[in-house]
Amino acid sequence: MASVLSVEGISKSFGGVHAVNQVSLDLREGEVLALAGDNGAGKSTLIKMVSGVYQPDEGRIVFKGRDITQRNAREIRELGIETIYQDLALADNLDVAANIFLGREVMGKRLGALPYLDRRHMRAEAREALKRLGIQVADVATPVRNLSGGQRQTIAISRAVY
Repeated sequence: MASVLSVEGISKSFGGVHAVNQVSLDLREGEVLALAGDNGAGKSTLIKMVSGVYQPDEGRIVFKGRDITQRNAREIRELGIETIYQDLALADNLDVAANIFLGREVMGKRLGALPYLDRRHMRAEAREALKRLGIQVADVATPVRNLSGGQRQTIAISRAVY
């Protein structure tokens, strides 16, 4: 079976620090891959290269037969690769729906030309997305800072799945 994702001899340095050195891996459809190691072993750096946050110094990344090595994070997300970071990357001051749409906000037009943030649409979509995932949040207009740690994790997961 062909690999869905291949990382081939990838390396990344920050100054004199070799964060990732010649790492290769293949992930096939239906597989689950655990990435484990000590603090400072390069796990987060590797994930950030796969997700387009960092560009590798050498090596290449192939997704579904296409070289994605030089793609940025937005392009990688558009291909269907999502990353849920350890710190969850949520905006505490924004509500649940706004966090699910963070970076992909839905804009509408008023009077045919004036753009506005379509919060009503985003909240309706967020309610549906959470419902499909079996996640219960009392109100998608609730600021994320008012949620428990577990609820915050489910919002980060919902954003990635949506």
